[in-house]
Amino acid sequence: MIDLVYIAILKANRLRPTTVRLAVLSMISSYEEGTHFTIERICDDLRGNGVRKSIGSVYRTLKEFEDSGLVIRHQFDSIGTVYESSTSTTHDHTVCVACGKIMEFYREEFDSLRKEVVFEARGRLIKHTQTLYVLCDDCL
Repeated sequence: MIDLVYIAILKANRLRPTTVRLAVLSMISSYEEGTHFTIERICDDLRGNGVRKSIGSVYRTLKEFEDSGLVIRHQFDSIGTVYESSTSTTHDHTVCVACGKIMEFYREEFDSLRKEVVFEARGRLIKHTQTLYVLCDDCL
């Protein structure tokens, strides 16, 4: 049975609850908070649950989710495009250049500096990304 919560989420974001959108949203919702995922992972996980959707359909669905604010797309130099569920918490990322491991972090100092820079520019922050490329402990 289709979860009515997923239908409500889609409708609240002005998206018609199609089978592809419901399947992708359900899969994303099953991931642990903070999980970064690729289109290929979603396709593989859907197939593992007996749901066959083309990579093109999943790509278009993620683009719609990105446009509506349900997911955030990141383009990391060493690993390519990954997505994560939108959260209300501000955070930045470290990416290991050897193994591709992604870690989220938050530092009040970075947030304060970001706000100060925006204030000095007499502007309003629309979007920010900060990625630190590192060698993780496992790869040192």
